[in-house]
This record gives sequence, structure tokens and C-alpha cells, in this order.
Amino acid sequence: MSDYKRQQNQDCPPATDPAPQPNPPGGSCQPLPTSTPPTVPPPKPCPDPDPCCKCPTTPGSDPSCLDQLITSQTNEIAAGKKAELFKTELVQLLAKAKAANQEYTRDKYDALVKLWVDLDADIAKFIAKFVCNLTCWRCIIECYVCPLLNKLHYAEQWLYGDGTLPAQANNYYDLQYWYSRDKDAKERTFYRIKDVLKAWEKPATTIETILKQNRALLDALDKSPSSEAGKVVYDLFLKLIPLHLAIAPPSGSNWTTKIGKEYTEFCGCDTGTPDDCCGPDVGVLSLRERLIGPQPYLVDPNDFFKIICCLVENRYRPAKDALADAENNLAATDAAIKNYQDQITNGLKSLEKDAKGAIPGVIDCCDYECDDDSSSKSSRAR
Repeated sequence: MSDYKRQQNQDCPPATDPAPQPNPPGGSCQPLPTSTPPTVPPPKPCPDPDPCCKCPTTPGSDPSCLDQLITSQTNEIAAGKKAELFKTELVQLLAKAKAANQEYTRDKYDALVKLWVDLDADIAKFIAKFVCNLTCWRCIIECYVCPLLNKLHYAEQWLYGDGTLPAQANNYYDLQYWYSRDKDAKERTFYRIKDVLKAWEKPATTIETILKQNRALLDALDKSPSSEAGKVVYDLFLKLIPLHLAIAPPSGSNWTTKIGKEYTEFCGCDTGTPDDCCGPDVGVLSLRERLIGPQPYLVDPNDFFKIICCLVENRYRPAKDALADAENNLAATDAAIKNYQDQITNGLKSLEKDAKGAIPGVIDCCDYECDDDSSSKSSRAR
């Protein structure tokens, strides 16, 4: 690589604190967070009829009870279909996992690990040479890249905040908003997990492709002139190093990266929320992690199904069920809102007809008015 302007002959000490590597499989998974919707208080009761009026008893229910039964039955049917669809999905997942496992042989794994170890050493050597010649590399990132990531971070904060949902609902529109937010959050969780499972569909092929791409990128960076130092900073610290470490053997394995941790720590606002109990991280990724997306990494072939089964049992299925429940709850709330809207619209249109149909044709006021004694007692009670 061409020399840079400052401290061209400075020696850099070797890394003593290696960069983080993927989490090993086989951890203990805590259940996914759940959410409890607030309760909408019933409307304040209207005043009772004038105590001097003896009104007939009104019906105990109305056609809306059928709406509730229909909704309940629809949910039961949906649950049965959901179970059937999930079984079909599991069969497809199993077929893909078996095919991937057959491809991810011991010999293939050993060959990929050797390629990764060799590339790891070469990347570490390049980093040492590069940062010695461009001592302000971190400042370049902090001054030009981090502000862009910070804007994206602020945008997410404006949209989602810390994820806390309102604890109180005063009406069905408030509840609709709560369920809409809840569904969106569960949808994001589900698709994060689904993307991780998809990344592990062909681990051998994916890792081999990444190793080739990373080797080609390293060779290109090594030939870059000093006039392209800015591009090298980005490609090295935001593309090559993150992708190389994403496919690394897990921590605790026989292989530890030679890349120092300090070359992965910058842009302090850009943090994620890891959820790596199965090994692969299915939590909220940092913005930098989202640039490369979820990737498979070099686990022992014997641990492949351990990862897949853990992801399906402890994360994918619970997230899928939680999303389905959130969608059903939102749909039920939408239906309730429409029902109440229809009650108002249609009730006003039919009020004259309904009222005239309810009023008896022959009216005897003695049937409705209190007698004098009752009226006196009622007046005194007030």
C-alpha cells in the first residue's frame, strides 16, 4: 500500500485485547418480552330513569353479542390454520437444514477455518501498517461517519423511543394505537429472527463467498494510493473488519482473532440490543451491523442443528405466535371501532323507526308513573 504522510516508519504494538467474535451456541434462552395491553374503562353509566317512571326491563343483550362470538370463532379457526401452516413451515426448514448440514462437512469446515485464520492474520498486518501511516483514522470516522449514523439513530428514537407503550387507554382509538404499535414491534422482532434463520440456510456457501470477497477487498485496499485514504477508512473499518468478524469462529473456540478490539469501537451512540442465547444475535442490531446484515459463522458442524433448533424453538416460533396474536388483537379492535361507528351512524338513521316500534300503541300512564305515595317518598329521598 502507498505510504501516508505522517509517521511512516512508526511501529505499532500488537493487539492485546482482541475484537469480539460471535457468541458460541448452546446458551440459556430467556422468553421473548411480552406486552400487556391497557384496559379500556367502560363508559360512565347514563343516569337511571326518573325514579317516578316504572320502565319495562330492557333486553339483557343485543346483536353485538353475535359479533363477539363470530370474532371468537374466527380466532379459533385461525389458530388451527396457524398450527397447520407452522407444521408445513417446519418441514421446509428441516429440509433446508438437512441440505445445509450435508454441505457443511467436517472437511469443508476445516478448509474454511484455515482460510479465515490466514485472512485474519493478513487483515491484522494491514491494519497495523495502515493506522501507523494514518494515525487520525479514528478521527476520520468520528468526524464524518458517526454524524451520519447519529442522524439515523435519532430518526429511530423519534419513531420508536425506547419501545415503551402507553400504560392507559381511555377509549378504543387509544387501544387501537396501542395494538398498532405492539404489532409493529413484534413484526420487527419476527423479521429479524427470520432473517437470521435465512442467513443459516447455506452456511458453507455463504461463508466461502464472504471469504473470497474479503480477500479481494483486502488486496484492493493494499493497492490503494494515499489519495484514497478516506475510502480505505470506510471500507476497512465499516465493511471488511465487521464482515470478517461476523463469520469468525465463536468466542471460546480454538481460534482468536488477531484484530484488536479498539478497531471495532467507535460511534458510541450506535449500539444494539443483543439477544444471542442461541449463538447468533437476533436482537436489535446496531446500524453498523445492519450494514452487513446477519451472517452465519464458523461453528463446529456438530453444533449446526443445535443453533437451528434453538432458534426455531426459543425465538422463531414464539415471535411468530406473538405477531399473530398482535395482528388478531389489532383486527379485533378495528372491528370493534367499526361496530361502534356503525351503531352511531345506523342508530341515528333508524332512531325514529326504532323508537316508534318500541313505544306501545296503547299507553296507560298508570303503568309508567309512580303513585302519589311513591312520588313523595322519592322526593324525600332526593
